[in-house]
Amino acid sequence: MFSRVEPFLLYSVSSVHAGSGSELGVVDLPIQRERHTGYPKIESSSLKGAIRAAVRSRGVAEEALEIAFGSEPTGDREQKSVAAALAFADARTLLFPVRSLRGVFAFITCPHVIERFNHELETYVPNYPLFPAPAPNTVSSNNLNVGNKNQIILEEYTYTVTSDETTSQLAKRLDEILFPSETSGGRLANRLVVLSDDEFGDFVQLSTEVNARIKVNSKTGIVEDGALWYEENLPPESVLYSFVFVGEPRLLGAQALQNADDVVAFLKDEETFSPVFQLGGNSTLGRGMLRRIWLPKEGA
Repeated sequence: MFSRVEPFLLYSVSSVHAGSGSELGVVDLPIQRERHTGYPKIESSSLKGAIRAAVRSRGVAEEALEIAFGSEPTGDREQKSVAAALAFADARTLLFPVRSLRGVFAFITCPHVIERFNHELETYVPNYPLFPAPAPNTVSSNNLNVGNKNQIILEEYTYTVTSDETTSQLAKRLDEILFPSETSGGRLANRLVVLSDDEFGDFVQLSTEVNARIKVNSKTGIVEDGALWYEENLPPESVLYSFVFVGEPRLLGAQALQNADDVVAFLKDEETFSPVFQLGGNSTLGRGMLRRIWLPKEGA
């Protein structure tokens, strides 16, 4: 059983390729997606593995690492293993960046995403202040950077919108969490657009990055046969949410991390888990850089 649940957000600093393997479609290497919605996600196993690697790179004690994340498989059936005190939920899409005719880009979301986020908060963290749930085709400000209060153009589509106080409250609250150091109203205040569920679903399926990759023979300088492929990425500025579930340590006689509170303190220590870490493929190309933001306890 888990005695603590800590919600957090992930903000993509660079493109992120959390891959789902190869396919025979137009995109050879697609990203992970929810089967029933098509929304981009990062599976809990990918998230846990990346965070474990990030923590290990900080030089923490192996005993503490084993208590928090569990034993690594060795293939030796005789060796006793230790179950992790930490478990992670899949990271799900909360905000998605879309190209705008004005103001470069907008953050988009939809009522279904906010309702689901609130439902999970209600389920896992009872009494946590829920986020405002706006109506579709609304924007966060009369002084919208990405259009005016009546009309916006996202990609090649025109939308008639209205400025809405609930959307403004949602933008302000997320702004304070994601960009606390901003002094000029933050990045969300004048960029948040709430679309219908169907329109949001179309954008997150059709407006991700798809890059052509090649492999060149170092001796001839010619592209090798069969060495052209297309790879999908979650774009920079995407925002996802997840939860970490914390239970009592299961390593008997351990000197470190005596209880669930110790495990939470261990994970939240920035000396242990850096606020920025790498996840997914193409790390040598600068891909997969994520900023981790813990949700404040008071719900501010």
